[in-house]
Amino acid sequence: MKERIKFISGYAYLLLAYLLVPLTWLNYKQQLWLGRQLGLLLLRLDTRSRNISITNINIAFTALSKEEKAQLLQDTFIATGISAMESLAILCPRDKPLLRRLRSIQGLEALQKTVDDGHSVLLLFPHLTSVYLAGYLLKKKTGLSMGIQYNPPRNAVIARAMQKKLEKYTSPVFTRSHLHRIVRFLRKPNVLMYSPDLDLGRKRSLFIDFFNFPAATSVVTHVLAAKTGAKSFILAFHRDEQGYFDIDLQRLPGFGEGPLESDLQRLNLHIEDIVRSQKEQYLWQYKRYNTRPEGEEKVYRKKSI
Repeated sequence: MKERIKFISGYAYLLLAYLLVPLTWLNYKQQLWLGRQLGLLLLRLDTRSRNISITNINIAFTALSKEEKAQLLQDTFIATGISAMESLAILCPRDKPLLRRLRSIQGLEALQKTVDDGHSVLLLFPHLTSVYLAGYLLKKKTGLSMGIQYNPPRNAVIARAMQKKLEKYTSPVFTRSHLHRIVRFLRKPNVLMYSPDLDLGRKRSLFIDFFNFPAATSVVTHVLAAKTGAKSFILAFHRDEQGYFDIDLQRLPGFGEGPLESDLQRLNLHIEDIVRSQKEQYLWQYKRYNTRPEGEEKVYRKKSI
């Protein structure tokens, strides 16, 4: 019965998403306004995500005042609402209006030269709220051939639909269970978008500080770079208040060649720098600190700022 309910709810969510696609025919200012209103509505109604975000913000930004934390909480939900509107736009994309949102790309020549020289590339993407649209814009603007690893939703119906949609603008599409396939893919001069800031549990992680608090940090990122010789870049980007994107493909030289722990520390510090420049656009609704070292209590409880 429970599986049947999940099956029905998955199709219900997909139907709702497609019914809302006509909203993306509005001009972009109107879409931004709708995204902001959706974010504010989610802030009020989604108590689970709100409590997770509050915990993460309290951990990561201890120096902020109560008022500053409350403002960051509101801003991050607004950013999430806007990214939901962007996700609708990718369902049935209109390339010309979407590509007008991309203002600049930095670091593309260095990435392309790396591939031309016969190296594969791990294009690491932190969980910024608009990451899938940024990847879509990068692919469409440059024609860059790349695959992607993503973390599928638990609902099987939504997961299949999401994979099919991703396959329309990037291929192949891997999940984290496809490790051997990913290794084979990276042994040739290919580009793979890969997420390094997932909590994969104790077996696949080391506890490395993230905003001065131990976080289960995946060792798989380092293993992939070390095994395949892939060169690492980080997909950093910023979406301004008018909805324009500036993408920065930042090199992470030597990643995978040094000691595991020091490489992961360097990676987390690099992600921190990106997040600090646009705190509200990080996905604070994700349980980044869920797995704790042995003997430590869980951190995600009901809290208020």
